[in-house]
Amino acid sequence: MKTILKYIAGVSVICSMTLSSCSEFEPEGYENLPDLPTVRELRASQSGHTVNVTWQLPVASNITDVLFIRDANNNEAISLGSSAQSYEIKGQQMGVEGLYTVKVCYDDKYVSEGVSTSYTLPVEELAGVTNLSITTDKRNVTLSWNAPVSDEITGYRIVTNGDEAAAMIVEGKDITTVTLNAQPMEVDLVYDVQAIYDTYYYSTSASVSTKIPYITPKMGYVMTANSIAELPDDDERAAASWFVQQENADLVAAADLANITPDDYAVLWIEIDRVDLPMGWENLPSSLSSDEAITALKEYTSKGGNLYLANFATQLTVPLGFVPDNMAPTVYGNGNGGTGSDVWVINPFLGVMFQNGGDQGYYDRSEHAIFNGLTLEDPNGYGYLTLPLIGPGMREDHNCLWDCNIYGKGAYKDVIANFEATTGSLVLATWGHVQDHCVAGLVEFFPTTVHGRCIANGFAAYEWNQNSGANPYQKNVEKLTLNILNYLK
Repeated sequence: MKTILKYIAGVSVICSMTLSSCSEFEPEGYENLPDLPTVRELRASQSGHTVNVTWQLPVASNITDVLFIRDANNNEAISLGSSAQSYEIKGQQMGVEGLYTVKVCYDDKYVSEGVSTSYTLPVEELAGVTNLSITTDKRNVTLSWNAPVSDEITGYRIVTNGDEAAAMIVEGKDITTVTLNAQPMEVDLVYDVQAIYDTYYYSTSASVSTKIPYITPKMGYVMTANSIAELPDDDERAAASWFVQQENADLVAAADLANITPDDYAVLWIEIDRVDLPMGWENLPSSLSSDEAITALKEYTSKGGNLYLANFATQLTVPLGFVPDNMAPTVYGNGNGGTGSDVWVINPFLGVMFQNGGDQGYYDRSEHAIFNGLTLEDPNGYGYLTLPLIGPGMREDHNCLWDCNIYGKGAYKDVIANFEATTGSLVLATWGHVQDHCVAGLVEFFPTTVHGRCIANGFAAYEWNQNSGANPYQKNVEKLTLNILNYLK
């Protein structure tokens, strides 16, 4: 039996249909029995931008769960419990039919046929901001506007030069002004501002543009010792020695962080790479992990200052708010290392095994600016190009990076997409030999109203002084570093 309900909302027709046995998805661990009682009176309706699905359960004492399935082909059932008779769908795309299926489980073993309904949210043109204006102060841009009148507004989205992946989300109904710090110089800047309705829906855009004249940006290397010679590790000494030879590059004492602003230094490089250093950001040098240092770094980034966090310093992403407390780097090594005959490489092609299709994504990050001028090779015969960073010989296995499998894929296609959405980031490279999505080793964290931009590099392959002799790929280490610093300026 099919029941069709139609009504007119605006110019769109919304249909809710009740169908039996239309789901292709069969939940694991259950035996499908077609004669088991199914749900009744399955309906879908709309409240604001939320789709409400309701049903009646069969009268039975051995119901152990109710499964809700969105889109029969997504291979995921949501367990609602044995007494559930409703479910809310938020964020459904307007104008696209949503299909919802409900199945009843019995005795933790059997499952009924699915009963399905569909619903289409009408396409709606949402009112945007008005009277958008722009002012500049050095490299800081302030956008101001009049907000639409609506109780459904939950925030605003700001897109710079069409880069939606790096869009800034500002939460709050009554926001009418936002300042963006440390904006790019000598380029045409176009800012699109949209009101966000019910968290998921964007209004029409209002746009303004400007161009910031060139101001010579400086970069700083944060020192945890009084001199380069007093740094406790050969890799830190090598990195700092190279750094001071670059243009507009200064050594900055960690004790002076409270006095540093983005107008002084557009980017700060923090690199900690020491044998036997215990895991945890609290175990970093006290000049970086103290309350005073964290407060100073937060203040610096809140004003648009950008950070390059290398090696064990990637752990600072936690106290500085780039990742949640439960998403600290967990892949960690601090030993003396050992000798190997292969080349340690990093891979900007995420999900190589899905390049020609599959249920997970393939992401080519090789065109990112940090890889400009670098030659990708395949010295280990993997069958795809990688970036070599350190050759055969003695290497310290000092990884400090993220295992994305820990966090799962959530509502996204794979664990990389979930990591990026959760942290507001772009994963730029994984271990060279990895062909799936398990590890995020080089990550760009996008700027927000709370902090500036950050790139974190936790690869063991990123070693500044190879202990067994000259590294044949030292130029790649240096060029990658200079690219990152210039990008962050």
